[in-house]
Amino acid sequence: MSRDVWLVDPAGERVTDVLGSPVGSVGSQGRVFRLRNRPDTVVKVLHRVDPALLADRLRVMLADPADWTVRHGRYMVAWPTATVYRADGRLLGYAAPRLAPPHFAPLPLLFNPAARARMLPGATWSWWLTVAEELARAVDLVHQRGHVIGDLAPANVFVSATGAVCLIDADGWQLYDPAADAELPCPFSRPEYTAPEHLDTLPARREPGSDNWALAVLVGQLLCLGFHPFGGVPPGAPGVVEEIDNVRHRRCRLLGADLRAPVAAVGPDVLPAVLRRRLADALVTGYDVPAARPGPPSWAAALAHTRDRLVRCPTVATHVHSAERPGCPWCQLVAAGAPEPFPEGG
Repeated sequence: MSRDVWLVDPAGERVTDVLGSPVGSVGSQGRVFRLRNRPDTVVKVLHRVDPALLADRLRVMLADPADWTVRHGRYMVAWPTATVYRADGRLLGYAAPRLAPPHFAPLPLLFNPAARARMLPGATWSWWLTVAEELARAVDLVHQRGHVIGDLAPANVFVSATGAVCLIDADGWQLYDPAADAELPCPFSRPEYTAPEHLDTLPARREPGSDNWALAVLVGQLLCLGFHPFGGVPPGAPGVVEEIDNVRHRRCRLLGADLRAPVAAVGPDVLPAVLRRRLADALVTGYDVPAARPGPPSWAAALAHTRDRLVRCPTVATHVHSAERPGCPWCQLVAAGAPEPFPEGG
């Protein structure tokens, strides 16, 4: 198969290049490849996608100038920069900025304690608060443009060592087309991050409130170092219980549900009252009333407030926690048998 491609930017300029090696594994919607002559760019090759629908999505995205996707000189969204065709003229996918180590890493990788210790030596809970806040700000940028992410999940989030966040896979969003004053639908979302009103049916249209549900779940997961807020096993369950089962039964461990969790799972008492209120508004009241879910600016403000009021553990330099929490939760976690969550840098 020929790897020769040509890229067409929003102005219609055409340049040729060659697909290089793949980046990561094959995804459900496509695969990402390097470009031989552009180390700062990747190409997402989409499969099982109607070419006409893909062309329509790329038209909408490339008509929207990419300057809104950059904040303080860094990417917040890996927005398409060009349409990509094979040499025979067949539509292949799109080009986007390359997010690569050491500048960015996939968020799920940092949910792995060993990878986290290797890549973020000396990091503290403040880093996770920063990531959560930056995620909220990125979602807010998207909503300001009239788009809805739909599939807001760790797999679609890249992070940096400083806590910067960049959203990927924008081709799958519910995209607002201002030329037609209409939306192109979001075809997919992961059940464990899907708002309750969309769990059993693929919606014709998603409201920003569906992202606000996923954002609340993700914030809870980030502040628990990767453990899903609906994760755990209820009393009497015969075996493994999936997060989506707990979502359906309204069992959120961070909001008091009786769920058995691994010893390393961060407890709800790590969260200060301001964050517990946001979670309750989103996942309890907001379960049935989507409008009650806090939006991204509310989350960003609460997370910044929490980060500004952290105190340091007198025993371990990398242990910081909310000032309203008596005692160090991380020392207590280690004393209960969990591995050290914040290894000190070498």
